[in-house]
Amino acid sequence: MARIEWLGTRSGWRAFPRRRWLYLPLALLLLAGILALALWFLAWGLVPQLLPQVSYYDLVANRGVTERLVDPGLFKVEWWEIEGQYRQVLFVHPGPMGSIAMVYPVKVEPGTTFRADLAVAPEAWELAGDGVTFSLYVEDEAGMHLLYSQYVDPKHQQQDQRWLPMEASLARFRGKLVRLILAVGPGPAGDQRYDWAGWGKPRLERPIWP
Repeated sequence: MARIEWLGTRSGWRAFPRRRWLYLPLALLLLAGILALALWFLAWGLVPQLLPQVSYYDLVANRGVTERLVDPGLFKVEWWEIEGQYRQVLFVHPGPMGSIAMVYPVKVEPGTTFRADLAVAPEAWELAGDGVTFSLYVEDEAGMHLLYSQYVDPKHQQQDQRWLPMEASLARFRGKLVRLILAVGPGPAGDQRYDWAGWGKPRLERPIWP
């Protein structure tokens, strides 16, 4: 009660103008918080890939849904080391008829991005062949959609003798149950020799919030 009465006195009210120097930093702090929140919502709406990501579907861990459809002699899980970096990979080799595909039925969450590190097994770099073509498709009720394709040839291109990070947005398929198709085929010459292709750490990620 004494404090309330003090604030009501003339001397108490006079004390507030002396603290005006506090108003500016407090206002700037509040403005910065509002701006950060606005940028967060803007990033979520326009470029969700800029937000912190969380993996919600591991294609290696869920390989059981596709391995029964693939010749076991052309498909397995291995650990590869390239330039001191280890990755668990889905190892695949094109079949006698050309490309080989792994099919995953998944429900796409908002803001989803497919990510993986592509490579050809280091043991094959000095062997015959013309490299590998990696392709990512999504199949929905409208048909087949090619989201990504990359030709990798470490046998003749030194810059391909490493992990090659790739990503493809699945945002337009949000909420849908689709078939995610990882395909591997030979290079332009159709040479399938030693096409030891690996999808390193393939996964689906989405923004950690919301």
